[in-house]
Formats: sequence, structure tokens, C-alpha cells
Amino acid sequence: MRGVIDDTERSIGVWALRTTSLPGGRFELVGMLSDHHPDGASVGPGPNPSDFPGAVELLSVRLDAERRPRVVIAPWALPDAPELWFVEDDAPTAGRSMHSVVAFASPHLPDGTLVTNAAFFTMPVRSDDQVGAVRWDVGTGEIDQIYVVPSMRGNDVARKLTMVAGAFHAHRGWPGKIHVGGRRSDEVEAMVQDRTAQRVLPRTERTVVIDPRTGAPAE
Repeated sequence: MRGVIDDTERSIGVWALRTTSLPGGRFELVGMLSDHHPDGASVGPGPNPSDFPGAVELLSVRLDAERRPRVVIAPWALPDAPELWFVEDDAPTAGRSMHSVVAFASPHLPDGTLVTNAAFFTMPVRSDDQVGAVRWDVGTGEIDQIYVVPSMRGNDVARKLTMVAGAFHAHRGWPGKIHVGGRRSDEVEAMVQDRTAQRVLPRTERTVVIDPRTGAPAE
């Protein structure tokens, strides 16, 4: 199947410990870094983080007071990343079920908060104010496009986007795990040079990054 990574060997990776079941097949969860389960696996609800000695809590996904998911990433994981909030929405393409997360750096919402596209339209923020976006296949977790505006590159915005997308993917209970597929741009190829093979497929095709604000090839 296109874009699917098969983890057959146990090694240190990130897996989701579901802590609470929510309506619609969603979950509150903690992202754990350890070799207790395969990278990308989802476990629970039932066990507690303390049941996994030596595991490190990388992030959490919990609902805020307004029932919006919020992804909180451990500060040590992305020390250079700015505070961002996100808009999530379906982004279907021909023959594939896609979803997108778009990042904003304004002070309108707490860091890590995700709102729907419908909620975004009620806010005093323009779509052109976005600082980055990621789109992926909800059936496999394969990233289709990732973009960061030039002024925000080099400070972990792309990594934060992929971590938030991965956490949201697990929160929704979708199959697979967020990973980089074989079709990717030179910019993404440079970003994944030092990334684990657990999340990066061998490159098979060179693509061009598209600026989501214009639909044209990005600079």
C-alpha cells in the first residue's frame, strides 16, 4: 500500500498512550518516547504513564475548556520553536482523503490550540497571516505537502507542524502514523537527512513545494 511504513522491529520511537476516550472515536493522549511499543502505535485507554518505566512524555493532547484539542509539546523537544496555534480542516484531493493543519503565530490563542476552519472564520485573523501548513493522507499518515514561510524557516516550525499533525492524527484515531513519503521536494529532503528511518520512506520522486496561500510553487 502506498505510503505505509511497516514497523516489524522494536526500537525507541514515539507512540500514543490514550488516556481518555472521547466522542467520535477521538482520544486524549500522551505521546511517549520509549521502546515499550512500536513507533506510531496507539495503546489504551487503560494503562498509566507510570506503567512504562523509563518512558519519556514528549507531548500531550487534551481538550481545553472550550472542548478544543490542544497539543502541548515538552519544551526540551523544540527549544527554538515559536508559539503557534493551528487551524485544522479536511483537504481532499483526487482519490485520497487528506487533512491539513495550518499554523499561525499571532497571540489570539494559546500555543498548541487547534480550531476548526468554521471557528477560524469568526476570528479577526486573515488566512494570509499563516506561517506554515502541512497536509497528509488520513488513511496512511503520509505527508503530502509541508510549507513554512521564508521568514519563519530555521526555527523548528516545520518540525512543530509535523509533531502537531502526528498528535492530531493519533487524537482522531486514524490508522498509520505521520511520516514522510517517497515523493518530496528538495527542501523536505534536506530537512529529513538526519531523521529516523521509522518516519521517512526512501525518496522516489522529486516534487515542488506549493505555497498554500497562492497555490503556486513556493520560493
